[in-house]
Amino acid sequence: MTEQEFIKLWVDKVENDLPNFPDDYIKEYETKNFRLPGKSFSIASELFGQYEVLDVDNEIVIQTDNYPLIKYLLYSNRTKPASVLVPIADNEIQTAVKEYEKLLDSIIKKVMKEIKTVLPTSDTLKVSNQIFNRISLTRY
Repeated sequence: MTEQEFIKLWVDKVENDLPNFPDDYIKEYETKNFRLPGKSFSIASELFGQYEVLDVDNEIVIQTDNYPLIKYLLYSNRTKPASVLVPIADNEIQTAVKEYEKLLDSIIKKVMKEIKTVLPTSDTLKVSNQIFNRISLTRY
């Protein structure tokens, strides 16, 4: 199996099996709507405990001291939606993020293990990064 075949196999597998975040993680929670820019954004800086999140045009998406909320929004933005439902309770945001991160960690472990088995001479980080980049999947 070539690296490209391996990457395609795993991209297809992860895309088919990946739950929809956040919808599959907040079914029982009371939520509010949060508008997103519909484009990529990232954490720009942290100053005195406040995090600033900017979109690709350097427009502020949010400024907050709630790091789990930032991670929640970053994970929710994988498909670049215009809005997302956010739990009202902070502990529910944190729970959803932790559960999703457990899933991401297990995927990473499976991919790394499989790379070492199927492609023992390949650069595991390069191959795994290509898989996650193709499906816009990031672990924060």
